[in-house]
Amino acid sequence: MQLFTFSITDLTSFESVPYEEWAEREDLPDVGKRYARTMLAANPDFRHRGMCVAIYDEAGKAVSVMPLDPLQ
Repeated sequence: MQLFTFSITDLTSFESVPYEEWAEREDLPDVGKRYARTMLAANPDFRHRGMCVAIYDEAGKAVSVMPLDPLQ
């Protein structure tokens, strides 16, 4: 398992408060979807604004960027 950091971002000037979770790399799509649903429930204004779920490894390298709108 690795520690990954998840955040909602518009890839330019906005990034949400980061969330960390231990996960296996192959589980990242499912963890990312769960995180997206939780964030959208708490922040409905994130919908339809071109936001993404960004996932970073322990070194801070982006390992996945998933568009938020299709995850809704």
